[in-house]
Amino acid sequence: MRYKFFFIFLLFFTFAFSQEKSQESPRLVVGIKIDGLQASHLHKMWKYLTPGGFRKILSESMVVERMQHNIVSAGNAADAATYMTGTYPYYHGVSGDFYFSRADNEAISILYDKNQTGIGTKNKFSAHRLLTSTFTDELMLNNSLSQVHSIAIRAEDAIMMGGHTATSVSWIDDITNRWITTAYYPKGLSRWADLMNVNGTFKELISEKWTPSASISTYLNQTVKGSKTVPFSYNPTDRREGNSARTILANTPAANSLVTELAKTIVEKELLGADPHTDVLMLQYTVKIQNQIASSLHYAEQEDMYIRLDRNIQSLLYELSSKIGADKLYVFVVGSGSDVHSPELLGKNQIPAGHFNADKSLALLNTYLMAIYGQEKWITGYYGKNIFLNKRKIEDKNLNLTDFTKRITEFLVEFEGVQAAYTSADILQFSGENSDARMKIRNSTNKNTSGDIMIELMPGWIEVDNKGNVVGDANNPVVNVPFYLMGKGIKPHQVTEIYSTTDIAPTISSLMDIPFPNACTGRQIIPIEQ
Repeated sequence: MRYKFFFIFLLFFTFAFSQEKSQESPRLVVGIKIDGLQASHLHKMWKYLTPGGFRKILSESMVVERMQHNIVSAGNAADAATYMTGTYPYYHGVSGDFYFSRADNEAISILYDKNQTGIGTKNKFSAHRLLTSTFTDELMLNNSLSQVHSIAIRAEDAIMMGGHTATSVSWIDDITNRWITTAYYPKGLSRWADLMNVNGTFKELISEKWTPSASISTYLNQTVKGSKTVPFSYNPTDRREGNSARTILANTPAANSLVTELAKTIVEKELLGADPHTDVLMLQYTVKIQNQIASSLHYAEQEDMYIRLDRNIQSLLYELSSKIGADKLYVFVVGSGSDVHSPELLGKNQIPAGHFNADKSLALLNTYLMAIYGQEKWITGYYGKNIFLNKRKIEDKNLNLTDFTKRITEFLVEFEGVQAAYTSADILQFSGENSDARMKIRNSTNKNTSGDIMIELMPGWIEVDNKGNVVGDANNPVVNVPFYLMGKGIKPHQVTEIYSTTDIAPTISSLMDIPFPNACTGRQIIPIEQ
């Protein structure tokens, strides 16, 4: 009788433990990164949103509306890598979409890998410069039966979200207008992305003109052309300005629809969430329109991007819930770290702001150095607020490097728009308070790609190249990013404690019951009130 009781107790304990584990581990985690998303936009757009889209996310989520993004944002790659690894570029190595290569003497893509081949493209891309694991990597290392799929508009997002071990990674080529990838991932292009390329689905989704979803007079703002009565109209396949080979597709609702369609297909065909092995689906969307610098909600086109994306998300969430079940699903949404207001808008309102052109500034700097040290090319390169010096020439001339760099930093702070200038040693060795601006620069710097001198711009100033293209998205001392997390057992509530974007990865890792990424410096958001 005693043994029978013990057996029943053991059986009950085993069953209870297995039930607890099944509840702890989700079947599917869906991560959604939305470029340009700001919490204030959703509040302004509330009456235009559907019950099953953004409204559902806001009402059913743990909400951190002002998550701190403590890096000098230099593009999508750095942002996505930080979200996925739980650490800063100082450790994960991805300081921007591009970096200055001393060997090549030019700025090249952070994704460039000469040892790779593209699939559907000539670009040789990989995640080899991402120096740490992501939470998706940790999932795949922990369970080889799991799947990770990354779908994005841009290669930088697709690869950083997919990490080193993704099952499939797909992004949009806005030159040839099709899904592409890299042979870095052994399984190549997802067959469902390839099918969209060949069966006409891709072309069909980009063939429709983009016009307002409702009467233009009902929008909060005027169009880019300044009208509240004449509707806007764009063709996603039109080429960008300046005889560019690229189309405007990446900044139209058609791009978001492509991501949604492929995501739903992969969920269905790859049976994501159909077994106890947790799968991850990472998606990148955008609410940014062409030539948009800051994230202020200023045009009717931006509003329509939100309205149409809201419908995409409603469709996706419905599909996920019906196929997988809301009790087996976690969804998180994160915005981007763009400045809220553009220099143009600040200037119109008499607030100091402007555009910093590095080439013009460096030309003056080199002329200054030649006047002191001789007619030599003292500056060898520049990218993303990093200045690269001709160290060989400095050594050949027996110049004191400390005195040389001090003279440069003192000269640079006289430039309009420059707040401060530092040597790389000052930054890489800095260990002060997080509130110090030098810590933000240090977080954003990696020893493999850093220059010899680094500059900090004043608030309201944005760096642009000679063509007016923005280099880096955010420059304010404090940049905030919205974060939403919903799923079984997560109590909808506003989190008032201060958290960082490095806290996303450990939080998602905890939900999946896997190790944190191997260089994670973030912490789990607590309490996740389950």
